Amino acid sequence: MASLRISAKQLRIGDTLEPCAEGAVLVEAGRIVAVGPDAAVPRPAGVATADLGDATLLPGLIDAHMHTFGMPSTGLGALNTEREPYRALRAAGELRELLEAGFTSARCLGSSVGPDLRRAIDEGHVEGPRLVVAGQFISSTGGTWDAPPLPSSWGRAQTAIADGVDEIVQTVRERARAGADFIKLGLSKGGVQDRYHAWGDDPHAQVTTYSVEEVRAAVDEAHRNGMKVSAHAIGTAAVNLALDGGVDVIEHGYAIDDETRARLVDEGKIVVTTISQLHFHRAAYDAFHYPDWERDVYERHWQAMRRDFELGLQAGIRFALGTDLIGKPTHPLARAAKEFELAVEWGMSPDEALRAGTIGGAEALGIAAETGSLDMGKSADLVAVAGGLSDLADLARPIFVMKQGRRVRGTLPI
Repeated sequence: MASLRISAKQLRIGDTLEPCAEGAVLVEAGRIVAVGPDAAVPRPAGVATADLGDATLLPGLIDAHMHTFGMPSTGLGALNTEREPYRALRAAGELRELLEAGFTSARCLGSSVGPDLRRAIDEGHVEGPRLVVAGQFISSTGGTWDAPPLPSSWGRAQTAIADGVDEIVQTVRERARAGADFIKLGLSKGGVQDRYHAWGDDPHAQVTTYSVEEVRAAVDEAHRNGMKVSAHAIGTAAVNLALDGGVDVIEHGYAIDDETRARLVDEGKIVVTTISQLHFHRAAYDAFHYPDWERDVYERHWQAMRRDFELGLQAGIRFALGTDLIGKPTHPLARAAKEFELAVEWGMSPDEALRAGTIGGAEALGIAAETGSLDMGKSADLVAVAGGLSDLADLARPIFVMKQGRRVRGTLPI
């Protein structure tokens, strides 16, 4: 792979995304070997050069929570019965769009086809972001992702359901065998009569799904296999269950009390945002004829999520940006940059949002030594936008994308 020297009017460098005017990056063998002010970056003999003009060059964006379902978002009722080859092919197309949108890394937090998609991308058969994958969800009987009409026996046969310490340990081992990087546990759900089972009709009336002993067993076995554990956790009880059980990353993490919020801060846990999931539901209400009861559910979650995001910012919670996008038509993966805009609308500064969607995302994925910032030795995962990035909405219109030193979008002499 030839070396390439890329210059731009502004770079955002290091873990803090420090602005660097008139900067350059030198890429060799897919890695950053020098970065900084233009005059300080070497010009090796024969190096190819590219000038992005007035653009701003950033590390590749990271979606810390998405799904490779490979299903129409309006037809998820058939998720567990649709054929996996179709799902993988459909998801591969959407992952290419996500990469072209500037997201060079992503974390798939629940999909049976995720490990095989990651393998195909890593081997170069299809194009997509660097994936960190959980494989299939792990749910208790009647838990987050187990509800009629499918019988629980089907979910158990697919290792999607595990109850008790022994079954949970066995299921974590099955995930390791299948090539998962992460374990995804469901720790909260709606009540028995709730119509929206997985998230619950009321975010403040969640039911926990596992005992602390079961969660600890999952975490211990995952860590033994070199995997982190992430938990779907909405509500005070579920978030505390995740913390008591030693879970590494909290997904959603809202509808909580002040004591739980303080605990998240004290323990330094990353909470992944997922504002986009609700945003795109709300945007689809009329066009896709959402019933009134479902709109009411999403509005309750939206209000609780916003309140606790704002309080979390004030308290000092470590947020990483994740979208929880699942695919077209209502939740296209390529719209993931919307999460940056929404985070700023809800109170993050633009710089905070950029860090939460780059180095913060890399930390959530467990790959901060590899990517997430423009630093010497890291993978050449780059995205550029025209102008000075005065509005994070510009992230939705990248003019250049590079993953591991290979151009994905934009015209350069590569």
